[in-house]
Amino acid sequence: MHEQNNDDVVESLTGKRSKEILNDKVKMDIIEMLRRKGPSPFGDIIRELKISQQEGTSHILELKLVGLIDKSADPPNYNINPDRYQILMRYKKR
Repeated sequence: MHEQNNDDVVESLTGKRSKEILNDKVKMDIIEMLRRKGPSPFGDIIRELKISQQEGTSHILELKLVGLIDKSADPPNYNINPDRYQILMRYKKR
C-alpha cells in the first residue's frame, strides 16, 4: 500500500496564497497565538480570539491545508509548523 507523505496532501505555500494568509487578520491571530502559547486545543483558540466555532473551524482547516499548523492526536492540540511559518515570513518581508 502506498503511504502518503505530507507533501502529497499539503498545498504549496505560494506567494499568492501567502499574501492571502498574511492579509487575513483571523488567520494571522491564530498563527501568532500558537507561536506565543505553543500547542493549544481548539476550544482555547476560539475562546481567546473570540471567534465562533464555525469561523475557527474554517480558518484552521485552511491553515492545515497549506501546512502552517498541525494537529496532534494525544492530546488533541494545534501547533505551528515552524518550517512553513518561516516560508510565510519570507513572503511578509517582500
